[in-house]
Amino acid sequence: MGPLPHLYRLTLALLSASFAAAAEAPLALNQVVVTPSKFGVAEQRTAVGATLTSAELETLPQIGDDLYRSIARLPGLAADDFTARFWVRGAPNSQVLARLDGVDLIEPFHLKDVQGALSIVDPKTISRLDLTTGGFTADYGNTLSGVLTMETKAATTPHTSLGLSLTGIGGSTQGGFAQGRGRWLAAARRGYPDVALRVSGRDDDITPRYYDVTAQVEYQLTPGHTVSLHALHASDTLTYQRTNNPSLASNYDSDYVWTRWRGAFGRTVTGEAVLSFTRLTQDRRGTGSLDGFPFSLRDQRALKVVAVRNDWTVLLGERALLRAGLEAKSGAADYDYALSRRYNDVVAGRVTPLTVTTRAAPQPEGDSLGGFVSARLRPFASLVVEPGLRLDRQALPSEAHSSPRLNAALSVGRATVRAAWGAYFQPQRLHELSITDGDTRFHRAEFAEHRGLGLEYPLTPDISLRAEAYERLTSRLRPRWENLDNGYDLFPETQTDRVRLDPQSARARGLELLIAGRAGPHIRWNVSYALARTEERLAGNWVPRARDQRHTVYGDITYAPNPRWQFSASWQYHSGWPTTDVVYRLAALTNGRWSLVSANGSVYGLSLPDYHRLDLRATRRIELSRGELRLFVDIFNAYDHVNLVGYDHRVTVTGTQVTNVRKPREQLPLLPSAGVSWGF
Repeated sequence: MGPLPHLYRLTLALLSASFAAAAEAPLALNQVVVTPSKFGVAEQRTAVGATLTSAELETLPQIGDDLYRSIARLPGLAADDFTARFWVRGAPNSQVLARLDGVDLIEPFHLKDVQGALSIVDPKTISRLDLTTGGFTADYGNTLSGVLTMETKAATTPHTSLGLSLTGIGGSTQGGFAQGRGRWLAAARRGYPDVALRVSGRDDDITPRYYDVTAQVEYQLTPGHTVSLHALHASDTLTYQRTNNPSLASNYDSDYVWTRWRGAFGRTVTGEAVLSFTRLTQDRRGTGSLDGFPFSLRDQRALKVVAVRNDWTVLLGERALLRAGLEAKSGAADYDYALSRRYNDVVAGRVTPLTVTTRAAPQPEGDSLGGFVSARLRPFASLVVEPGLRLDRQALPSEAHSSPRLNAALSVGRATVRAAWGAYFQPQRLHELSITDGDTRFHRAEFAEHRGLGLEYPLTPDISLRAEAYERLTSRLRPRWENLDNGYDLFPETQTDRVRLDPQSARARGLELLIAGRAGPHIRWNVSYALARTEERLAGNWVPRARDQRHTVYGDITYAPNPRWQFSASWQYHSGWPTTDVVYRLAALTNGRWSLVSANGSVYGLSLPDYHRLDLRATRRIELSRGELRLFVDIFNAYDHVNLVGYDHRVTVTGTQVTNVRKPREQLPLLPSAGVSWGF
């Protein structure tokens, strides 16, 4: 059944129910949340059902003081212990649009050789965050699965904060000028996670370090118009050296510079314009011996993007507003990739040395243009609908797409029902060529259809319930390469578990429940449960995705007996992820001997044990004559549960008998951390 019948039935059901809705004083149209899958973090609580304040977020247990890891506890998200890249309802983070103060962030992660261990966004600079995990409106384009928007702080009160922990050092400062019409903010972090790795007894042959710097100046030209200048620079390095293994040296840099205007013309017209320049560079080099054979790698890349975006909102009274916008980008990428390695394989009954050489140096350039128009309408006091249409066009490959969308919010007594349907396209970006696997061709844009229905209901004045059912159907999928057994190798393109996958389609379905509340003035808590299935069709068979979590439970609680002390605990559980087994066998040689060979088993046909973990944090505030001192102690994986990310294999051969014993590949053990910050 196509999408239109579902859309009609959904709209009809909302319209029918609206006649029985209680008539209450409605919110202003520009304050209504019409997307069911929206979560928020703000300095103050908002109408979004899953909002946490930024102060509450700081007190929850977290590792590495990382924003992405902090929000990975929200329903529908999945992440392992090693990376900050969370998956959204079974879709990888590359399908999530990240936007900071109006600019789109491209791969906003440090330490990309280990799949992005930390994000480049300093959480201490963020005042508001909204995450939409499906059904987002027409103003967001060129992404399939989710939207993460972040706004930095803009306070004129002078404030400086300095922090030190086992994983890094940082500081931020802010203030005002021109009698409060101007504001500025600057923050910097220097990380040395190699120290934490050594403290925890982890690998001391790898040395990862990073830093990032954020700066912002904002000035109010008139009471209704504000201009700002922003800059974000992030850099990280990683070196790896071990005897009889290849060495790796890598450097990554990200630079964002942009200017932003926000203005209002009277009470009816508001607008925003953003002009930005982005540059990403990468230099990754490996040399030495791999499995006893010579090996060399050079991987240098650069990306430059100039973008401009302009959005407008026109209020047409209490029952209607119009929104429209345009976005244009021009970019150029530069690749220089060379890989040479040798290995043995059994060919025609003989152990044959083979040499693999891959070279690619494409320099793609391309422009893209997108625009949207939507109308937010209130046909009844209790019902708000937002139909929208988005049009996008890109040069590589030359394609144009139209994306109709519909969102709605209905108040029924104390309950709010939200629904979403929409079409979404995501083209392959200039920096996403799989040159490591010899693919230098841009593929057509992928397509997804979203359907979502959500309910928010206050059970008591202190307890709220949120439920949502969703479905995402994906098609036009481009081929991709994955390391099925171990995605955390420093040289993934050289591993035997790396294969090309050509999915015909994919689907994600689920039900999410979230209950949040307070128990008196001193205790806050959240509990969520998600039932989900995410899979794709490979060679005619439905196969689970890498982060398919059938059951997920998350809960946290914070106890603040007084303003000086806060104690927090969070516990999470999810069903074991699928992984791919490795099959070993003996291949007969022409000389009468045997050679041990390996191959991937069924794609994601093996399940890991269930995952669960308890994290703890204690925070102590001390008032000083100048400012406040904050000390914290974190315990990650407090009861030291062994969670797995895969298996290694211990293989023995006795005669013609092969024995394969799986050896657990563990995630992070119990990991204590401590830190101190001084704000004044």
